[in-house]
Amino acid sequence: MLKNKRIAIITTHSFGYIDYLAVKLNAADNVDLVYINIDSIPFSYKNKFSRIGNAFRKAFSLPSLKEINRTDYIKEQLSKNSFDQILVIRPDKISKSALLYLKERSSKLVCYLFDGIDNFKNQKKTLKYFDIVYSYDKKDVEKYNFAFLTNYIYDDKIEEKPITNLAFNISSYDKRFPFLENLANYLNEINVAFRFIVKKDKPIFHDLIEFSDCYLSIPEVKNILSESLALVDLQKKNQSGLSFRVFEALGYSKKLITNNQDIVTYDFYNPNNIFVITEENYQIPKDFFEGKYVEIAPEILKKYSINYWISEVFEF
Repeated sequence: MLKNKRIAIITTHSFGYIDYLAVKLNAADNVDLVYINIDSIPFSYKNKFSRIGNAFRKAFSLPSLKEINRTDYIKEQLSKNSFDQILVIRPDKISKSALLYLKERSSKLVCYLFDGIDNFKNQKKTLKYFDIVYSYDKKDVEKYNFAFLTNYIYDDKIEEKPITNLAFNISSYDKRFPFLENLANYLNEINVAFRFIVKKDKPIFHDLIEFSDCYLSIPEVKNILSESLALVDLQKKNQSGLSFRVFEALGYSKKLITNNQDIVTYDFYNPNNIFVITEENYQIPKDFFEGKYVEIAPEILKKYSINYWISEVFEF
């Protein structure tokens, strides 16, 4: 009988994508999993004096009370066992003390970066603690000698509904917004039905784009996806890795419109399914929306599945 493999995952909320890893690992007979979402760790100030004291700590660049609480929680949760492997997502959110503790408790400490490292520069300070760092970004892999690993298809079953949106995008309000707005204006001009939703703390009115003051859950996004023909994926300028939007398109057999120029180098690329745009050229021919989706070979999709990702990272 196989010995159970003890695994821990320490992550931020990450929009719920990492929850799917936990579900898969918990379903495995030979895995003992500790899963910590650090964004859900309870914390509150004991009184007004602790709040004032915390302000002084920040002024002198000392760890905040919330950081101390997070570190104590992680240590407490992992104190009863040593682990074959610990995976950390967003290591910049973990204190040096916690990282050192994780290294003591694990035979192999692993990090996965599903964002460009320059988007969270403090991550660079943490890299020395890890036995291996995986990254989805080819440029970061080459520059920092990381191990290359894409994001994954976390789900591949979706309800078939009548298509009401030929293009769908959900994103945060940032420097990409003017690009999204130009695309919305273009699609409106050529009478292509679309639905664009932007998360902004203080929503504004826009005649073509919806605003929300909170993030939609994965099930809510999936419901809109089921009514959409194509996903629109606009990545930031300093990103070259494939976002989870790409893998939603693959998993649900949806067409994709993206500004990721590197996508044409991947084995699942098919011009019938994927249209590449730029900020200067975002004119999408109508026949892209009218043509049929070309199914991707199962052996190709398998390489981007969540099961394959788990086998690579956790060495099953």
